[in-house]
Amino acid sequence: MKVRVKKMIAVLMCAAMCCGLLSGCGAAVKAKTSAGTADGKKTLVIGSGQSAGTLDPIKAYNGWYPIRYGICQTLTKMNDDYSISGWLANDGYSSNDDNTVWTFTVKDKVTFSNGNKLDAEAVKKSLENVFENGERGVEYFTPVSMEADGQKLVITTEKPEPILPNKLADPLFSIIDTSVDNSKIADNGPIGTGPFVCESFDSATKKCVVVKNKNYWNGEVKTERIEFIYSEDQSIISMGLQSGDFDAVYNVSMNDIDTFEKNSDFKIKTNPSGRTTIGFMNQNGLLGDKVLREAILQMQDKDSYCKNLLKNQYVPGKTLITSASDYGYDTLTDPNAYNPENAKKLLDDAGYADTDGDGFRETPAGEPVNLRFVYYTGRPEQQIVVEAAQAALATVGIKVTPNVHDTQTVMDMQKSGDYDLLCMSINIMNCADPENQINTYFKAGGTYNATGYDSKEFNSLMDQVHVTADPNQRKDLTKQAEQILLNDAAAIYFCYPIMNFVMKNHVDGINSTPADFYWVDENTSINN
Repeated sequence: MKVRVKKMIAVLMCAAMCCGLLSGCGAAVKAKTSAGTADGKKTLVIGSGQSAGTLDPIKAYNGWYPIRYGICQTLTKMNDDYSISGWLANDGYSSNDDNTVWTFTVKDKVTFSNGNKLDAEAVKKSLENVFENGERGVEYFTPVSMEADGQKLVITTEKPEPILPNKLADPLFSIIDTSVDNSKIADNGPIGTGPFVCESFDSATKKCVVVKNKNYWNGEVKTERIEFIYSEDQSIISMGLQSGDFDAVYNVSMNDIDTFEKNSDFKIKTNPSGRTTIGFMNQNGLLGDKVLREAILQMQDKDSYCKNLLKNQYVPGKTLITSASDYGYDTLTDPNAYNPENAKKLLDDAGYADTDGDGFRETPAGEPVNLRFVYYTGRPEQQIVVEAAQAALATVGIKVTPNVHDTQTVMDMQKSGDYDLLCMSINIMNCADPENQINTYFKAGGTYNATGYDSKEFNSLMDQVHVTADPNQRKDLTKQAEQILLNDAAAIYFCYPIMNFVMKNHVDGINSTPADFYWVDENTSINN
């Protein structure tokens, strides 16, 4: 970003604050005055374009935030190499031969932040809450029974669950104290076992403040207080880090990252992620025509997008599952790779023509083609790839109208199917295994599959994945399912981000991981 542009943005920010509102693409954002101390406590301030809609971990995907903010933990944890280990449970969990009965031993020294002891009964009640009051639990597994005896928890499942420890690492299964009044959990936050406790959460600005958990079970918590400040305006996030309003920022835009790379006052943590930036195509409307979907896909020059527009901070997309994992990126075949001449021919041959002379095609039945492309700006690549797709498709007479909203609104629209095209960043590997995310977004009946996509062959393969224990067989079946998605022109896989956390040199212990939901822990500290 050039200096002149930065100055202009700063003036606009100042004017907005004078009016009492700083807008981040529809979401009200309260500016942080400065990093340092608050209420006599040394305070770490983290800026992000991502926010919780609620702190109740069983609602939609909001469980990510109690984990990110250090409030909650899960029985198991995903490691950077995509392995799984115990977190609140000891390592050494086991199952019977057919993977329908799993036994976990809850660590004996753990307490909730209110001082209540964590035993197997408390874990059982927390997991039961997911299935009784949440909506996505059954997409992971269906428990027949859960039995608690001291620190031992036995989970019996309806079907074989060969990767149950992976699934229990998902933030949906954050362990919370259900023995307390949780009627205001959305705003007050859960009682968890993490190193921090929610002090406040503002549902309007999305600002969350956490303080040191004095009853933390795993050593001294090094930071007294953390403020998480939200804005979907990437320039505000970047400028706030430069000006001192933030000590650290999650996912700095590719347009600004070089500013911090060249400045010795900052350090950067980066990692390949399990994320894929996806353009979902709603087959319940005009995109029910596979020819139109194929033409759209063949107009996406993803290599150019990533090199020239995303400044090599993203890897060009091909498969549903990120190139950072071994799930077919180099071996599967993309039948709709970039081929603009063929895209034009497909449209011409199918009868898509500009009959009214406005420069855009109509359907063979004479209906105008104007595809509403929904996106949010909390992920910096989204506006760029949406506008790039719009420009590319305009060259072959396909009209696309970008439609921007805040993140939560886009998630709601995705769930309801209120779009033609929709851009979303999905961590397909959030359990160190892609099964559940694939089911959620592409399998018939998936909570967020509102595209109308329904392939019997694909569904059958994913059913087989669910009960298959052998890792190589699981991977092979998953690759077959991915190939079907490619053959069916089900979605646009734009790119895979290289995630980053940029922080001042006096900050330690902020994490950037493939899981993308372990931000802070007991070792997070301010050293000035």
